[in-house]
Amino acid sequence: MAEMVRVNTRISKTLNEWLDEQTEETGVSKSTQIMLALENYRREKEVMGRMGEMEKLLQKLQEFSGEKES
Repeated sequence: MAEMVRVNTRISKTLNEWLDEQTEETGVSKSTQIMLALENYRREKEVMGRMGEMEKLLQKLQEFSGEKES
């Protein structure tokens, strides 16, 4: 498991109340929920960053397929 560090931040009262509700419903602490949300956000950003690369590969495949048909 990765080494953990403490991070302090401020959130809105509404978001805090929602996290409290989620904690009560799931039994998962607010800290863990926030950590999981940030991990998911990071993964999404990484995937979105690779979309440009995937688009280039798709264009090359389409060009290759067009060359084969000719």
